[in-house]
Amino acid sequence: EDTSHSEDDVQETKKSCWDCLPCYRPYAGDTTKLREIVVNAPYSQDPELLSRHQFMDNYVATTRYRWWNFIFKNLYEQFQKAANFYFLIMAIITSIPGVSTIPVYATVTPLAFVLAVTAIKDGIDDYKRYKNDRELNNRTVEVLVPGGDTQVLKWDQLQVGHVVKVKQDTNFPADLILLSSSEENGECGIQTANLDGETNLKIRQALKETVSLSPEHIAKVGSMTVKCERPHPQLYGFEGQLFMDDAHYALNPSHMLLRGAMLKETKFVYALVIYTGNQTKVMLNNDPPRFKQSHMDKVMNKQLYLIFILQFCIVFTCTVLSGWFYVNRAGKHWYFRIEDTSVAAGTQDAVTNFFAFYVLLSVMVPISLIVSMELVRLGQAVLINVDNRMYDSEDGKLAAARSTTLSEELGQIQYIFSDKTGTLTSNQMAFEKCSIAGVMYGGTEKDTIGVNDSKRNKSGGDGSFDLKSQHKDGLLTEADRSHEHDGIITPHHLHGRHRDSDEMTGDRQHSRATRIPDMSTIDVDGDPRFCNMSDPALLFKLLEGDEAARSYVLALALCHTVSAVTDITRPGKVIYQGESTDEIALVTMASFHGVRFVSRERDVVTLVLPWVTQEGQQQHNDSKGAAASGGPGHRRSNTMGSRVQFKILQIMAFSSDRKRMAVIVQYPDGSIRVLIKGADDVMERRASKDPQVNSPDMWKTTHSHLFQFSREGLRVMLVGERVLDAKSYQEWSKRYAEASESFADKGDSRQEKMDRIAGEIEKDFKVLGVTAIEDKLQDGVPLTLKLLKKAGIKIWVLTGDKQNTAVNIGKSCGLIGWDYQLEYLRATTPEDVMKELKTIKQHLELSDKQGAALMVTGASLEVGLEDKTQELLFEVMNHPIVRVVVASRMSPKQKARVVTLVKTKLHVVTLAVGDGANDVSMIRAAHVGVGIRGKEGMQAANSSDYAISKFRFLTQLLLVHGTLSYNRNAILILYFFYKNIMMAVQQIYFVFVCGYSSEEVFDGYMLNTFNLCWTALPILLFSVFDRPANVDELLEFPQLYLSGLHGDLFNFRTFWISFFEAVVHGSVVWLMTWYTAHDMFDSYWVSSVATYTVVVLVANTKMAMITTTWFWFNALIIILTVLVYFGFIYLYCGPIGFSFSPWLFGVIQQVMARPMFYLVALWLCISVFLQDYLVYYVQRIFNPTLLMLVQECRNDTSKKQDLIYALNNKSARRKSTTTYTKAPNAHTHGALLTPNGGRNNPGNTGMMGAKYPQHEAKLKMLAT
Repeated sequence: EDTSHSEDDVQETKKSCWDCLPCYRPYAGDTTKLREIVVNAPYSQDPELLSRHQFMDNYVATTRYRWWNFIFKNLYEQFQKAANFYFLIMAIITSIPGVSTIPVYATVTPLAFVLAVTAIKDGIDDYKRYKNDRELNNRTVEVLVPGGDTQVLKWDQLQVGHVVKVKQDTNFPADLILLSSSEENGECGIQTANLDGETNLKIRQALKETVSLSPEHIAKVGSMTVKCERPHPQLYGFEGQLFMDDAHYALNPSHMLLRGAMLKETKFVYALVIYTGNQTKVMLNNDPPRFKQSHMDKVMNKQLYLIFILQFCIVFTCTVLSGWFYVNRAGKHWYFRIEDTSVAAGTQDAVTNFFAFYVLLSVMVPISLIVSMELVRLGQAVLINVDNRMYDSEDGKLAAARSTTLSEELGQIQYIFSDKTGTLTSNQMAFEKCSIAGVMYGGTEKDTIGVNDSKRNKSGGDGSFDLKSQHKDGLLTEADRSHEHDGIITPHHLHGRHRDSDEMTGDRQHSRATRIPDMSTIDVDGDPRFCNMSDPALLFKLLEGDEAARSYVLALALCHTVSAVTDITRPGKVIYQGESTDEIALVTMASFHGVRFVSRERDVVTLVLPWVTQEGQQQHNDSKGAAASGGPGHRRSNTMGSRVQFKILQIMAFSSDRKRMAVIVQYPDGSIRVLIKGADDVMERRASKDPQVNSPDMWKTTHSHLFQFSREGLRVMLVGERVLDAKSYQEWSKRYAEASESFADKGDSRQEKMDRIAGEIEKDFKVLGVTAIEDKLQDGVPLTLKLLKKAGIKIWVLTGDKQNTAVNIGKSCGLIGWDYQLEYLRATTPEDVMKELKTIKQHLELSDKQGAALMVTGASLEVGLEDKTQELLFEVMNHPIVRVVVASRMSPKQKARVVTLVKTKLHVVTLAVGDGANDVSMIRAAHVGVGIRGKEGMQAANSSDYAISKFRFLTQLLLVHGTLSYNRNAILILYFFYKNIMMAVQQIYFVFVCGYSSEEVFDGYMLNTFNLCWTALPILLFSVFDRPANVDELLEFPQLYLSGLHGDLFNFRTFWISFFEAVVHGSVVWLMTWYTAHDMFDSYWVSSVATYTVVVLVANTKMAMITTTWFWFNALIIILTVLVYFGFIYLYCGPIGFSFSPWLFGVIQQVMARPMFYLVALWLCISVFLQDYLVYYVQRIFNPTLLMLVQECRNDTSKKQDLIYALNNKSARRKSTTTYTKAPNAHTHGALLTPNGGRNNPGNTGMMGAKYPQHEAKLKMLAT
């Protein structure tokens, strides 16, 4: 075997300066453009072959660290965070001798704690990954050795070139090329649930040239060689060639078995290893959790920058005062022992104090907040994971929080971008109607399967029809009974032998009024859930020999990739499995009308037809003979019709780019036909323009039916047929085969070449008809959309479906109001798009409607997103009365681009939700990505931040978890800064009484334990468990979500209000403890401990005031925190702490011995309590928020109903003609939208306003 490289194959890899290191040196087998794999090369004795046949081993490692680089790499990653780097600088400054009076441990300890906690968390996560890797790498598989025997190897010992024997119900250990299987035709079934979540059976096919090879021949070194592309992450993309016996054969994805997939319905397979380890496609697609920063983090960072500026101003002022004091006053104080008071000495002292002041005031930035936020978000993620309200009984799964950094982001969503199919709908396809040659079936009178079930059951429940039961019911004439032994029903059986030809060609209603077929006569395969249409008129056309009807139904039964699998619940019947539920619905529809797809063997498809054909009659007679002879294994069949085989010459698979699928079939009569189905817009462009082929009348009625089906929200496709002569097919087939065996070049890839050549034959066809499939709405979608819209969230639908279909689905689910003004953007040129946008804008400005919906096509949007029209497009999309945008015929890239542009142009928080692989780009582009585990697989869920099973769970995720997480985390941040600023105020005041020196006001250990011990647990429990409103209230009043949507609880205003509140409280604490009670303290450290104790008590009092939901454990924690503190301070100021801080020995005893201390501490705590209580009281009386009103109604059903009525009373809503702004005085939870600058509506506010006049003005605003 000549395995040398051709000049075209060789492409030297780019040299790197790291190539001298073994760990960076490329593998010898990957230094060329194409990878060349020799069968069983690892067992070769040829040194030259072994030297160039070097590839990555099959060891898989998904860990982020190794044991030797964990510490260094983890520290490097942590110091990428600004806060950690800031405190590292502070620690370095503290460690410089003579710069700071604060001990090094005072700044190093909290930093070390933060780093250690994060490192432990990262280490635990990485160890879990390591254990999973170890389990996978230690699995075993059988490998063929030269001679045909097998040996067992671990997965991590596999090498490229090994031939493995994989048995049923086991996973594939690497990426493989199928060589042969236990099936005679070389097929095998696989399940790719581990790759994309799809549980349906998929068929893979070995080359017919390798199917019959013995294990001994396969195992021979060099018996075959594979040339293929180098590893890449395209999951279902592969180009290669197999060389054997001086011939070569094309390899494509249908020959490939991917690592992680499982072998099903096949005893064993032999396969060649081509990609191993981290070069397998599943590993190349392994997407680690992405870091996304929440909007709240960004707001906090902006406030931190302002604090840094403020901190610098304070430090600079203290530095100047320190230098001034040193030069002008220090010499007058003998205890300073300063001899040189020159300006130079003062400057030197001031520079030293500058860094010391920075260290002293570093407490203004709470480093423990970072760890606390991580822990709180982790707790909130756990609550999402265990929420039974998001449990789906169908798949048995709860919601999954795949990201732990975005919990509060769920409470600030302003725009939702949703897919339609599988997201709003259930992706449970059911064939509803069809149009054949301009005639509609299933549209006027449905004879559903359920109606005829009772008659079918007479046959024994297997779905076939018993002629004897029909004879008993009097449905067959005497003439019909003569054919009873045949088991074949002709049109004369079902319609009467004496019906004349004029009656047969009568209109639809007349044929129904006459003797019509009983659909119970059909022997049905497949799952009835996939077809709701069972039209006797169509069966009559088939039995009568109508060419259009037969061609249409045959096209549905042949143009697919579905496989027929034995139904174990119904002996003798099959069920259909395939990658597309649309195809299953089409094949099931054909089966329900007598054209049954019963088997597929390599390139032969077997159908059972309800009419007798010349080709099927011989087989039918043979089966009768077998029955008469009582042949072994024979089972009497009531199948009506002929068993006919069709040869599949070529399959051009569906793709999102082509939007169509075609098969070339050789019919039993020898004719060759191209059967094609696809999106109506693509198919119409490619159909024959010859009026003799597709008549104008046919197009007119077909367009009418397309429009009608779309209005009903049905998914539509066109079906066509083209007849080829043998010579044209042979010429085309040769060129297509050459393209299928080619490799990618500078021009096109193999797939692009194949698509281009396929397009040459997928045109000029005759349109057979239209399919209309229903994709049912998911349960709870209308209510979910209603609640989300009430919460103030704008919803855009981005779908690949037809525009009319998307619009009618939007109306049926309540997304588009029936009274909405509909505006359409359909132009495809920049000039026309600009013109239409200006017209639409003018319509919106003059509209008197309360809402409008904008309909955009993908082609129009592509033009609209250009620079010239982009600004106007977003102005129209974001118009105040545009509540919904529906974009149809969207590609995955267009979806992602729209989300990205909305996110960046409008500066809003976005959420994208979808269920398919085509939604992954959109999900990753949004701030928050939600994946729905659906019938299209798990790719969307695996790429998301949150995974749910049903769209309706969005209400629980956003309105409940999002609202609560936002409230909790906003208060968490404000409280952390509150208590730290209050602590920093003590240090700032102390500077002015200690000669502007850099002396610390508190002991170093006391500073460290303040955030870590005495104020930590209460706020952590609060941030995980506090509920200002319960779950039912949050769903009953979705307007509560608006507080997070507008960012009312955490913004510039609320942050600095809390900041100045901390300054005031800190100032009062300082004045009370250092000046009012200074006479009773005879030591600086006594005053320090007293002040520190009061700050701890005030901080915990504040914590108690902001708590809205009291559990036994959070009350116990606050009490225990205070008690444990006093125990600690007694021990620390006693013999135990003497070795650490001898200057504190006996201090606490002096503090506790003074009654005045208790009065001061009590007075300060009561002052904080009264201040907060007074603010809340005044607000509840004069300006109550919606949350306050909801809390007041909690135990009063009458009040609650009145409040709901006031909020939902449409008579209190004023039609908006301008813009919407935030209502005045609508801060915190009550911020709602009100038109025209926030002026209140004087209209009726309902009974609540009459009962409670003090709330009337507020209710008017809330109703607005």
